[in-house]
Amino acid sequence: MNSSSLKRKFIIFTILIITPIATSNIICLYIGRRINNNYNSMLNKLSILKSVKMELDESLYNYEKYIRENDYKSIEIYNSKYEDLMKKINFLQANSDIESRYVLRDLKNCIESYKKSADYSIKLNDEKASIDVYYINYVETKEIYEFCSSFIAKLNDSYLNYNNKIYLKLKSKENFIYKILAMYIISAILISIFYCFFFINSLLLKLKELLNVANRVSKKDFTSYNWTKSNIYEIDILSQTFCTMINDIKKYINSIKENAELEKKLKDEEMKILTYENALKMSQLKILQSQINPHFLFNTLNCINQTAMRECAEETQELIKSVSDILRYSLSMMNRNATLEQEVNIVQQYMNIQLRRYEDRLKFNIDIKTDISNIKVPGMTLQPFVENAFIHGIEPKEEGGVINISIFEKDDRCIVMIEDSGCGIEKEILYNLRNESYEKEHTGHTTGLGIKSVVKRLQIMYGIDDIFSIESQVNDGTRVFLKIPKRGMAENV
Repeated sequence: MNSSSLKRKFIIFTILIITPIATSNIICLYIGRRINNNYNSMLNKLSILKSVKMELDESLYNYEKYIRENDYKSIEIYNSKYEDLMKKINFLQANSDIESRYVLRDLKNCIESYKKSADYSIKLNDEKASIDVYYINYVETKEIYEFCSSFIAKLNDSYLNYNNKIYLKLKSKENFIYKILAMYIISAILISIFYCFFFINSLLLKLKELLNVANRVSKKDFTSYNWTKSNIYEIDILSQTFCTMINDIKKYINSIKENAELEKKLKDEEMKILTYENALKMSQLKILQSQINPHFLFNTLNCINQTAMRECAEETQELIKSVSDILRYSLSMMNRNATLEQEVNIVQQYMNIQLRRYEDRLKFNIDIKTDISNIKVPGMTLQPFVENAFIHGIEPKEEGGVINISIFEKDDRCIVMIEDSGCGIEKEILYNLRNESYEKEHTGHTTGLGIKSVVKRLQIMYGIDDIFSIESQVNDGTRVFLKIPKRGMAENV
């Protein structure tokens, strides 16, 4: 659809309104002028015809006056009136209808006969002819005059009839033209109303559409505005500009969001690095707190181990070896990465000690269904979870319980499940553990690391958050799941 400007539409609308009005006025003026001309022509002919009658009367009067008084001035007037009569009759003949021309022809012949008869009477009068001859001719002249008057009256009626016919004919034409004009004006008005309604409706619809989009934009809804072309050029320009403006604002806001997200990611990465460093420092601090002359402790344990060997106390020797391995691993691997296999070995050493201590109250099972020799984790990752299962789950129960460790693959993860049949965890504490908001200080046997610190170290190491989950019911045990990626550590660690 080709759009046109508002100026052009207003011009078209103005033409639609003015044209029928102007046309009707012009036609009415033309018809009125024509009727007026016809009326003036009729009045002019009747006036000339009246003057013909008057001059004919004056001609007769001067003729009679000359006969009575022999006044030569009268004969001059008589002749001049005749000439004027003929001129006016000739004029009427040239400007009359056919019927009137026939009457004028008869009138002209009659006046000519009147002139001949009158001239002959004047000649007889001048020659002093006998009264009988003169009188007969005089009476004949008067009779001819009466004929001329009757022709003039007949011509007057002919003019009136003709003009009446012309008037009726013009009136009929006028009525027909007025009907045509009325239909034309009504059609023009209907077209103007339709044009006006269509124009205003299309304008209002487009403005309403723009208003709705403006309201959406004011409510921060920058959905793309797919404008449709209208038949109004200015509205199309406004819609196109508005659409461009919305797209530009949307791009600008998206750019700001992208920059904000990028800045947030950078800050999150910096926080992760800082958190990891802080966790390492806290681990080192815990190690320092627990390192009370480790060399003396190792030497003492070696001495006790040698004594147990001399006394053939194999169980004592085995327990001392487990304690020594645990202490050595915790001191050397706290700030280093270990394999999952090393972590499992140290957990087994810890559980050997607890199994000797609690005998029938404690059972421990481990099920490994995948290769764990190359899966890296921070040192002392599994130990805090096993200690928690024992200290808070099994130890408080008089009848004891079971601790199971299962390691298997699922998708691209290595799943470590640590399960106990202990006391379970209350809902509030469980909620805080899941949302990393449990701040109670950890009290373990071999390390001061809590669950929160261990999980945070794993998240930082692998650069993901979905690495830990926990399930528990009071008096129905606890399950801890560590979902360790097999793809390797995060590049920034």
